[in-house]
Amino acid sequence: MVKVTIKELARISGVSPSTVSRALNDDPAISEETKRKVMQVARELNYTPVRSRKKSSTRKRSRIIALMVTDISNPFFPEIVHGVEDLAFDFGYSVSLWNTREDIEREKQYVETLKVSEVDGIILGSSRIKEEQIREIAEGDIPCVIINRIIENVPSIFADYENGAYQATKYLVNLGHERIALINGPNSAQPSLWREKGFLRALKESEIEVDESLLSFNSPVVEGGYVATLKLLSIDNPPTAIFAYNDLVALGAMKAIREKNLLVSKDISVIGYDDIFLSAYLDPPLTTVSQPKYMMGKLAADLLFRLINGEKVKNSQISLKPELIIRSSCGVRV
Repeated sequence: MVKVTIKELARISGVSPSTVSRALNDDPAISEETKRKVMQVARELNYTPVRSRKKSSTRKRSRIIALMVTDISNPFFPEIVHGVEDLAFDFGYSVSLWNTREDIEREKQYVETLKVSEVDGIILGSSRIKEEQIREIAEGDIPCVIINRIIENVPSIFADYENGAYQATKYLVNLGHERIALINGPNSAQPSLWREKGFLRALKESEIEVDESLLSFNSPVVEGGYVATLKLLSIDNPPTAIFAYNDLVALGAMKAIREKNLLVSKDISVIGYDDIFLSAYLDPPLTTVSQPKYMMGKLAADLLFRLINGEKVKNSQISLKPELIIRSSCGVRV
């Protein structure tokens, strides 16, 4: 006898596999009509669900959770790691760190490995892999929380990057800048798209025409900011201000500006993002958008442990507010 799968149930019911899974688990987000329809099809096909590992009373917990980050050398991530580790310690858990090193293929392989691992839960700080892969984990046996990404019905902790980018760009506009460049991160990453949206909203609100030559997607590292800035400085009518994807990109931009015998703030203003600990010690100190990195990690861990313990979490998508930190890297455009 051929075993009926959730995909087959979904096809016959006329809904998605994820909807079938949530309906069978009495998810309050699914309508009663859809639940009745799915349950009726399940009965007609004699569907028997596979017993979930996380619901099995016989499964012994490993007391380990996995945390995936894209680049542990970026000072943004250690603070998130600290937040996760501190709460994990309080819960009697260890943290297994998976560093993808900005490599999307490595990220994909790690995800496939984690899907069949013995960890009790997973926190994904990954921004490149496709939504379908994340859904496979979220709808599987192992509780999962994502960071800095929004996927419907998947628990997540994220910062309001659009608002942060809007604040930064609006600040530059208020200083008199109109030629503002956006050195963005990877175009496959949701945070990059949020930054772009906030950036463009600020320009539109200020009635500043968008110059596509001033917008680019890049690797979110020092070298990415350095190379992108050299290109910007070589064009006719270069920008008078740069909004960088993160503080590392801003650091690269400042290096390129100096190499062209220009002054940061006086000749070209620069704003970063993340407010890593080095930002206040740069020359000049970097204006940047701060986000609560440690709290982001701690909240992600708290949400994960609630899921591991079988709690039904109502508010499973938590947004944190950014704050513009004004220092000396931006000047008034005369």
